[in-house]
Amino acid sequence: MCPRRNKEKKERRGRSESGRARLVRSSKGIRKLKATFDKNAKGFGFLLFDGEEQEDVFVSPRQAQALFHGDRLSVTLNSQNEILELKVLEHRFRELVGRYSPHPAGPSHGGWVLYERKKTRAEIYLPTFKGRPPLEGDWLRVALTFHSTGPFPVTGELVQNYGAALPASADIGMIAAEFNLSENHSPASEQEALLLPSVPATSDLEDTRRIDLRHIPFITIDGETARDFDDAVYVERDRSGYNLWVAIADVSHYVVPGGPIDRDAKERGTSVYFPERAFHMLPRALSENLCSLKPDQPRLAFAVKIAFDRNGVPSTTELFESVIQSRRRATYTEIFAEWEQNRRNSAWEFAPHFSLFLALRKTRLERGSIDFDLPEPELRVTADGEVLSIAQRPRNDAHRLIEEFMIAANEAVTRWIMERNWPFVYRVHDDPSPESLEGFRSLAATVGVRFSSKEASSQKFMAEVIRRLDGHPAQALLNMSFLRSLKQAVYSADHGTHYGLASEAYTHFTSPIRRYPDLAVHRMLRLALRTERERQKKPKGPALELLERELAELAEHCSYRERLAAEAERESIRLKQVRAISAHLGSEFDAKVIGFAQHGIFVQINDPYCEGMIPKDSLTDDFYEFDEEHMTFRGRKKKILFRIGDSLRVQVVRANLEHRQIELALQPTK
Repeated sequence: MCPRRNKEKKERRGRSESGRARLVRSSKGIRKLKATFDKNAKGFGFLLFDGEEQEDVFVSPRQAQALFHGDRLSVTLNSQNEILELKVLEHRFRELVGRYSPHPAGPSHGGWVLYERKKTRAEIYLPTFKGRPPLEGDWLRVALTFHSTGPFPVTGELVQNYGAALPASADIGMIAAEFNLSENHSPASEQEALLLPSVPATSDLEDTRRIDLRHIPFITIDGETARDFDDAVYVERDRSGYNLWVAIADVSHYVVPGGPIDRDAKERGTSVYFPERAFHMLPRALSENLCSLKPDQPRLAFAVKIAFDRNGVPSTTELFESVIQSRRRATYTEIFAEWEQNRRNSAWEFAPHFSLFLALRKTRLERGSIDFDLPEPELRVTADGEVLSIAQRPRNDAHRLIEEFMIAANEAVTRWIMERNWPFVYRVHDDPSPESLEGFRSLAATVGVRFSSKEASSQKFMAEVIRRLDGHPAQALLNMSFLRSLKQAVYSADHGTHYGLASEAYTHFTSPIRRYPDLAVHRMLRLALRTERERQKKPKGPALELLERELAELAEHCSYRERLAAEAERESIRLKQVRAISAHLGSEFDAKVIGFAQHGIFVQINDPYCEGMIPKDSLTDDFYEFDEEHMTFRGRKKKILFRIGDSLRVQVVRANLEHRQIELALQPTK
């Protein structure tokens, strides 16, 4: 019998039905589809398919030998789910960083680089070296060459020897290599960017198809370190309610479809944000200048005006190709401080903004939207990657205000284009499976949060459960567990609902500087707007089919690139957390229990903000057992009990850069 992946892995795979793979079937049941390879450290692996109608397929160690973790594959299966053909579409790894082990016969025979992470392991043969051979245990960065024949499916070539200790400056390159991410744009893309004007051309500002909105006092609100501003907002109050203006940088005006910048941006799919710096989807000439809504400078924008009643219920939506001029660049901290001082001041210029925000938030939560507000780490690092601090990222109502307005804009443009029955790229989040909800219900019951299976099937009820967890000792555990039980949101050319937001129609419209699907959405909105305004004919027949097919392929690609970027960002943070704690080996910290596994206790340290594990084997005063039913760790003899939310004193024992894990030891509470 083929090994089966455990429940946690299966539940982690959440994918939308709308994002399912398009299968090619023959009369004999042969299917061709795409998959991502998930390789186990023991050599075997599983094919994770882009559609839920196809279960994961086991890949034997022999079949997996030439495959790497994360490879994108074209797979042909028969009706018994047997693999007929595996073809690599894209190797995720082009380079990697690992430790060196010399050949027993001496350096003239080469050596191996061992790449080892929590779930995967690979040995890369280096046949030759230029210059001095590395020493055993050195950290090496190697470029990979894949072979269809020969004794080694992949060999490496030394790019850089970091020596016995991996420096922090190598972190960003190491993560980029693992996820096949490129910081630099192609020469053709950079050359095209150099030809762009530094400011909008007069002809563009005076284009009769654009509405001049420079009289609207737009404001941008972002973080202190933000360098690109792709959204600006303004709220005006009238007798019936509010008008919300949201202006988004008109990136699609400058990025020519099929051009070098567009090809680069499409391949990347998204910007990737690392602690040291970002890998931008677009060249900086666009993202930080021409398409950045800087204050007091005219900029081209795609604007939406949404009318709401006093309760935050939308009525009409208008779209404009426009020219705007932001009046102010503000930070979340500044606006929140002003809000604190002016909560009862109806004459404050931003009072309508917060009044509408509160109404929108109330309406959204009442319809069943799930508001996680999960804690996130905020890192400060030097230019060389050394960690200065890791703390929990602060969030306030200024953050939530912008998020609420962006949700409103995304929903409004989706409703607008659906009314016109145009092809589109949706953001879809399917309902969780009954099995995953039942798993979450069982976990919640272990910490005293009880509800029935029937209640769990109600999206609105589950949203209320998450709200009731505020302040609960197990809040972080349950929020994360529920999030993992949900399917992943994806891009889709087919309309679908958004479970998390309890939204009937949703897209991503508000960040074309950093997300390619938003850029595609702008293009579709512009096409629909001009077709309607200029009374042109809508695409139909073969032209419509081609457009829909292109959008479907784009949605699939961008969903994959989004998952890759998110995983890379998580790994980069985890790596920095290990680095931060490595400076405190032997030190003690106050910590809180956040979870359990058969092999130990997971705890959270607040400063530096990171997670670690107390191995079960290190608890030598008794024999401890994990009680999954009650979610506790209990000593068999002394009956010492560890529960979610317990405060502990821990000592840092080990910081493992290779596995990116932190090992802690329990200390007596002072």
